[in-house]
Amino acid sequence: MPWLPDDVWEAQKAERSAAKGSGGDGGGKGGGGGGKAGWLPDHIWEAQKAERAAAKGGGKGGWQGGWQPRGQPVWQPMFAMGGGWGKSKGKGKGKSMKSFPPSQRVWVGSLAEGTTWKELQEHMDGAGKTKWCEVFENKGKGTGAVAFETDAEAANAIATLNGSVLKGSTIECDGWTKKEEQAS
Repeated sequence: MPWLPDDVWEAQKAERSAAKGSGGDGGGKGGGGGGKAGWLPDHIWEAQKAERAAAKGGGKGGWQGGWQPRGQPVWQPMFAMGGGWGKSKGKGKGKSMKSFPPSQRVWVGSLAEGTTWKELQEHMDGAGKTKWCEVFENKGKGTGAVAFETDAEAANAIATLNGSVLKGSTIECDGWTKKEEQAS
């Protein structure tokens, strides 16, 4: 389509509108009626777009003078999400034997090789509800630790399960005491 001066173009546009009897040239950029698609200069199209947006009441958040996200952006660095720079503890992590007072902890010795924490927990549940159970490896091989909900349950476990048999081995149960540091 050749370029036309604005006054000529406006006159042709008015003739087309009068011939159709409608208020616009339809779809495409601009357009308001139900006719054929037509091209509009950008400044006219932008003005019509602004009028339609004002009449419609804006929108939910898409294009309004630039893209505005509706929720959080797709990616954010970890420190911006409030997690800090360190790693997250994740679900269920962060608990350990240290999170229980010594009066609720029970040391278990003479465990059979290959005993799992689950087997130890099932055995110790006979004396009270266990909250944490651990079987040590390497330096503490053959030993474990169990934490109970209350001091009374821990004392009951020591009294009733000391000398009991787990996986063919007689286990020892004792109160939790901190290992004394050796002077060198």
